[in-house]
Amino acid sequence: MNKKLYVVLALVLVATLVFTACAPKEEAAPAEEAAAEDTFKVAMLTDLGGLAASEEVKGFSDLGWDALKQAEAELGVEITLLEAKELADLEPNLIKMANEGYDVVVGVGFLFTDAMSAVAPQFPDTKFIIVDSVVDEPNIASLVFAEEQGSFLVGAIAAGTSQTGTIGFIGGMESALIEKFEAGYIAGARAINPDIVVLSGYTGNFTDVAAGKELTLTQYGQGADVVYAAAGNCGLGTIEAAEQEDLYAIGVDTNQDGIAPGFVLTSMLKRVEVAVFNAIKGAYEGNFVAGITTYDLAAGGVGYSPMEYTKDAVPAGLLDTVNALAERIISGEIVVPTTVEEANTFVLPE
Repeated sequence: MNKKLYVVLALVLVATLVFTACAPKEEAAPAEEAAAEDTFKVAMLTDLGGLAASEEVKGFSDLGWDALKQAEAELGVEITLLEAKELADLEPNLIKMANEGYDVVVGVGFLFTDAMSAVAPQFPDTKFIIVDSVVDEPNIASLVFAEEQGSFLVGAIAAGTSQTGTIGFIGGMESALIEKFEAGYIAGARAINPDIVVLSGYTGNFTDVAAGKELTLTQYGQGADVVYAAAGNCGLGTIEAAEQEDLYAIGVDTNQDGIAPGFVLTSMLKRVEVAVFNAIKGAYEGNFVAGITTYDLAAGGVGYSPMEYTKDAVPAGLLDTVNALAERIISGEIVVPTTVEEANTFVLPE
């Protein structure tokens, strides 16, 4: 082989080495793609309530979103939020998240019942979580709460604090779920004062703040001095009315005592964030629990707020009595009614 041929071959070899070194490394893209596919993804959907406008007025849906943010921070999962504008959005929103490959799809609120019943069987590999309702499918975790137990305690606080012997209850949409709040409240009030008068009314929705305020003002005008609202954002109107009339409101789901300090007597706490996080963590760890999981007083699922601003307003010894009632509920000695009919005839066991 002559020298010219050696030179040509050497130049070709050098050019090949240079081109190879400068070429982009194509193997990185598939690796990154595989990593993305391995990311555990969780979506949360809200019903018509949506998220609150600020941290100070957190509501029911915000608790679910808190659970997803906790899962993102502690488990490293990818999260997203999709809020409904109308009831017709619920089913397509569930389908959208399942089609996009989310491992877990959370529907916060009983309004998801029909939509999730229709969608979950179509996506057997997707895990679904529904809050406040029961859907019997093998890939759905149904998280329910003993709202009547927490409401019993705030009803007892309301009756023990009332100066007029009349208290009020405001619900949102009439349903078996909201009736549990009302029934527990009435029974708890009767446990303290068997002659208590409880005024009840419903706004027909969970979003109309003005309607909540108007109904609360009506009940104040009828002699109530404490009003408990289990009505979503309508309850913000109850708190506005309490501040306006220098009377008391009772918050719900989250600790709403700080919205109007001194005018929110207490709040019935519902630990949605605990329940949803536990369900997500189980799915992430491969231990997803389908079926019904109940969060009651014994499980720490419900309770009442620490009453940072109003504890001094309640009569001496009342909270000790309320806490003793809580222990009797946990032991099973007191069975809190879940219907208004039962609550209206409730008698505290001796």
